[in-house]
Amino acid sequence: RPDDSKVPDQQPHFRFARRLANDLVGRLGSSVLVRHGRPWQAGSLWIGFMAGGERWWLVLPSPRFEPQALPADLWLGLAVTLAAVLLIAGMFVRGIVGPLARLGEAVAATGDGAARTVTPTGPREVRQLAERHNTMLDQLASAAAERREMLAGLTHDLRAPLARLRLRLALLESDAERIGLARDIDDMERIVGQCLAFLRSDETTGTPTPVAIADLLRSEIARHRELGRPLALEVSEAAAACRVAIDAGNLQRLLDNLINNALQHGAPPVEVALGLAGGAGATIASLRVRDHGPGIAGSDRGRALEPFAQLEAARTTDGSCGLGLAIVRRIAASCGGEVLLSDAPGGGLEVVVRLPTR
Repeated sequence: RPDDSKVPDQQPHFRFARRLANDLVGRLGSSVLVRHGRPWQAGSLWIGFMAGGERWWLVLPSPRFEPQALPADLWLGLAVTLAAVLLIAGMFVRGIVGPLARLGEAVAATGDGAARTVTPTGPREVRQLAERHNTMLDQLASAAAERREMLAGLTHDLRAPLARLRLRLALLESDAERIGLARDIDDMERIVGQCLAFLRSDETTGTPTPVAIADLLRSEIARHRELGRPLALEVSEAAAACRVAIDAGNLQRLLDNLINNALQHGAPPVEVALGLAGGAGATIASLRVRDHGPGIAGSDRGRALEPFAQLEAARTTDGSCGLGLAIVRRIAASCGGEVLLSDAPGGGLEVVVRLPTR
């Protein structure tokens, strides 16, 4: 029977002690008291009861009623189970994420103009999505082929009437009428030629042989100069021997449409420059064509690269149907290049075609 002054006065607040106190009161009566020492980590559980008219205290050290630690084999089992669950979940996620990533890459390539099918793998829903993507590509290819065939047929059928018009034109006696009609026929033939060039720019013939762009550019400039067109050419020493992996016919059409666009919609002189972006170690050939015309407003430059785009300043009867820069952009994109439009210093439009070298 200890001294009452040593008995702690704090009642237990944790669940185990409260349950123990309730059980003791139920068995021994309301005279039972339960206290615990403080701080709890260093204290003990005190149980007071009446015996022989005196209160006695039973002291239980804290380790006797603290929760027991889990066995080591149980911890090992939990760790193995958790590892197995994580492994299965990782395999499941990989089976979904992998096919979705490949499908995302194929969709991105399709958006960039390089249609690419994907093998249906993974869960049923992912396989269905891949199959629908492949079906969409087939439908797009079929629609594009029908469009090319239709436009090619139309432009081809127009050549025969134009040839007959030229024949009848030669029989006219009035020089004024003959000159005016000849100009109209030239415009129509130019439009037909642009349509055919636009269709051919979409054709792919496998991996092209690298072409010396400087040599082809000099030939194109010489041809225009023979026709009396004012063109200035500058080829940097670093770019003189560079080659680009592009079909020679497509490169010819790119240069022809690029220069004709500057001559028709700009003002002389037209300046052409070929260089390597970043110096001799660069991998990008930079072709710049600058005119001294009114230029193109910044808000209209994106539309100027679209097929059949007719800007307000270009709505004239010069035989243009809005395909010149669209042909240039399509050919450049086919070999991984790009076309940029900007204001030239001092006025005019500057068109920059960037093509990767080989």
